[in-house]
Amino acid sequence: MNGNITKEGIKLDLEWMHRVGIAGFQNFDAALQTPKVVDKRLAYMTPEWKDAFKYAITTGEGLGLEMAIAGSPGWSETGGPWVPGSEGMKKYVWSETVVEGGKPFTGKLAHPPTVTGAFQNLGIHDLLEAPEGSKPVPQFYADGPVVAYKRASGDVPLESLHPKVTASSGSPDAAMLSDGDLEKTTKLPIPKIGESAWIQWEFPEPETMRAVSVVTSDLGQFAALAGLAEPVKTLEASDDGQTFREIAKLDAGAGGGATSSAPQHTIAFPGVKAKYFRAVFKRGPAPQIPDWAQGLDFTSMGIKIPPPATDYQIAELAIYPGARVNHFEDKAAFVPVNDLYPYWSSSSDSSAAVAKS
Repeated sequence: MNGNITKEGIKLDLEWMHRVGIAGFQNFDAALQTPKVVDKRLAYMTPEWKDAFKYAITTGEGLGLEMAIAGSPGWSETGGPWVPGSEGMKKYVWSETVVEGGKPFTGKLAHPPTVTGAFQNLGIHDLLEAPEGSKPVPQFYADGPVVAYKRASGDVPLESLHPKVTASSGSPDAAMLSDGDLEKTTKLPIPKIGESAWIQWEFPEPETMRAVSVVTSDLGQFAALAGLAEPVKTLEASDDGQTFREIAKLDAGAGGGATSSAPQHTIAFPGVKAKYFRAVFKRGPAPQIPDWAQGLDFTSMGIKIPPPATDYQIAELAIYPGARVNHFEDKAAFVPVNDLYPYWSSSSDSSAAVAKS
């Protein structure tokens, strides 16, 4: 695990397996959050790693043990750095260009993201730095089809409704909340335990909203050490700006269950008409320090613990007058989901859908 390999350890493991009657062994490389416990970590496919790998094969052969290999590095073979970008695993990316219908269009369409990563322009964020001399992350892009369709009459740009955007504190950049850039974030100060931070849209007149998309950065795996827990995120509505009612949970799976691991959450709901809409980030009590972190001296392991966060980092927080597919990120297989049936989409307003014709 995580390059914690020595020839002495290989020999002891294999001799024990032989001694207790195990007929074979499997090579499996992974990292996860395993701390460094050897003097020198053997990074995957380095000359030192290959030497230890050969030693495991010859030692196992001498003991009469059968060996197998799990194709795990890169999860799986199609994701390894030895695979050309054109032959590796790919994701689908897209862009949107709004044009006026009923007449010819001449112009340049917005280019889709070209970043290697999990979703749109989100890049790769590994816990550990790549070993010195590693190959750069493969890059690949190819055009897909262009699809033109007529927007539903109610699917108007939010800016055309002239909302006033305010926050509980700080000065979040309202333009960044719907710019489509999922890497750049704006800040919302973290409140005291038990209190809420929020971003609010106030419209001149009551407007109907049907969906919301949200992308936030995690507080980090060491947040618990600083007494920080991920906030409970909800979307609320109000007619008077004083009394708010919950519309949707922004961080939970179907029915408020297990949190989806999708990089972006789009939650659709039956149309709600209100003058005020508010995305709320409620800070919960300090979490318990994970078992794996208790008593560890991270400094001696060469792990730098960043200072505790003072702001929630929000890359995208957009509400839509038009309909959207509920949890489309999960349905499009950007993340594995055990059950999609709870994510069904419904709308009593047929005019909110795009006509098949």
